[in-house]
Amino acid sequence: MKEYAGRMKVAIIAYGHADNVLCLSNNLSRYVDVTLIFVMSGNHFTRSIFDWDISRLSYGLTTDSEVVRGYLGNKLSTYISDKLKVFLARTPSLSLLREGAYGNLRYVREIAQYVRRAGFEVVHFNGSSGFQLYFQHYLRHLPKALTIHDYLPHSGEGTARRNLVNTLLNSIYSRSRYQFIQHYHFLSKRFAEFYGVHPQRVNTVYCGPLEIYRVFAHRDVKEDPNTILFFGRISKYKGLDYLVEAARIVRKSIKDTRIIVAGKGEIWFKIERDDRLFEIRNYHISNEELVDLIQRAALVVAPYTDATHSAVVMTSYAFCKPVVASSVSGIPEVVKDGITGRLVPPRDSKALAHALTELLQDRQKRDIMKRNIARFSNDGDISWDNISRATIAVYERAINSRGL
Repeated sequence: MKEYAGRMKVAIIAYGHADNVLCLSNNLSRYVDVTLIFVMSGNHFTRSIFDWDISRLSYGLTTDSEVVRGYLGNKLSTYISDKLKVFLARTPSLSLLREGAYGNLRYVREIAQYVRRAGFEVVHFNGSSGFQLYFQHYLRHLPKALTIHDYLPHSGEGTARRNLVNTLLNSIYSRSRYQFIQHYHFLSKRFAEFYGVHPQRVNTVYCGPLEIYRVFAHRDVKEDPNTILFFGRISKYKGLDYLVEAARIVRKSIKDTRIIVAGKGEIWFKIERDDRLFEIRNYHISNEELVDLIQRAALVVAPYTDATHSAVVMTSYAFCKPVVASSVSGIPEVVKDGITGRLVPPRDSKALAHALTELLQDRQKRDIMKRNIARFSNDGDISWDNISRATIAVYERAINSRGL
């Protein structure tokens, strides 16, 4: 890796994906000086690992480490390196044009002024927001990278108007001076093709195991060899209905199969909770509860009908849990069939049931997969060391080319 006089100074401005960006920033801080700024709006901020009442947080940029630590809490604070600075920034709303938009503009400008004065060499935006338009203007002379997690909306999610606005914003950003980051080669290619971006400006950098969740682990939780976990926000594209069909098939071979469904969202079909086959926790799952469920499960299942990036896979890998997933999007790049889990065709309940049954009945195979996940996480493409180096290479390209 290129050495700098001192260390490269990087500002990461994040709108969400808190678990992902905290892991990335923490690992990057071993090599470069990182300041992570979470931009949040309104009175509540719920993003993956965060569920915060921010009604008493001052508007604008908060750099007071004691205030930030108060929001992070003791467990998350123990994960964060002393080399990483974490700031919070609050705006009244997300509005760009309606009532309150001027206040939002004022506070975004305050963040941008701090970034300019602090002498950062590159700014990395993580996630999507209309505020990006403001930041583009105020930080137009700085080299920039942008991670867009969902280059297109998931099927069945959002309103037509909202999806159109998000796609339009991404189209605007794609014509701006950024180096882009996607988490799979599959998505890099699709993003470049859809928005007409030169492939040299689209970089594949994997997300690593979301190790930050380990701070919530309990040593005394035992694995249940017949428990399968489905977790995360519930939406139609997640394929829960196919899992329910598959579970009834699995139970014919393994009578005490247990399917835990954990996550907030509307379940759009009826699940008969008979014979303890299903355990439904249809609400926002706390970090502690989620980790307890992952530790208990023998397998994690992700039967998606379509996808972009899957945080479920990377959270499961943090605990070396094999994953049975649909072969969609770039998931085959991180779920290695027969090595770290099993891949099945989407919308195929019988194939899903067969894969689940096979792994539940073969503990030795699951144990081998766990060891493979550990090796893949420590030394492979998804190791945070390799991810950090790849991310810094993107920053270097942004600095050298200014995104042109």
